[in-house]
Amino acid sequence: MASLPSSWKKGRLVVPPPKPQAAIEPFDGKLFIQPVDDLRVGNRKIVLCGVAFTKPQSLRAIVTDAARRDYQGLALTCRPVGMGTPCDGNVATKFGDAIVVKCLTSDGADLAAKVAENGILCGQPAQAGSTYRSCLSGS
Repeated sequence: MASLPSSWKKGRLVVPPPKPQAAIEPFDGKLFIQPVDDLRVGNRKIVLCGVAFTKPQSLRAIVTDAARRDYQGLALTCRPVGMGTPCDGNVATKFGDAIVVKCLTSDGADLAAKVAENGILCGQPAQAGSTYRSCLSGS
């Protein structure tokens, strides 16, 4: 009789436990805006929880210029989803290679709220309820 692979013990498959994922901790840094839908804080690619660029692509350059003018270089403290954000339980902690976060300015203002109020990005009710202004509702 052939011997079973080493992953089999007493006729049962033994699967090693998954390697623990490194917890994503809050982090600080300055905001760098490549295009408006490619944000970085402290060399980390981020997605702001609850808001997104949903305007026509023809407006992307204009909106990017406005975002850079108003927010480029802003000092931020960012908390990943799951650590007390409006998106907790509604979205994953990562979107592709970006970390989904809520970022606060040095005076405690929520960056997503600021960019939504100023029409740069649009609130996403499926992610954060009515926390951020939706471009569709105008509210």
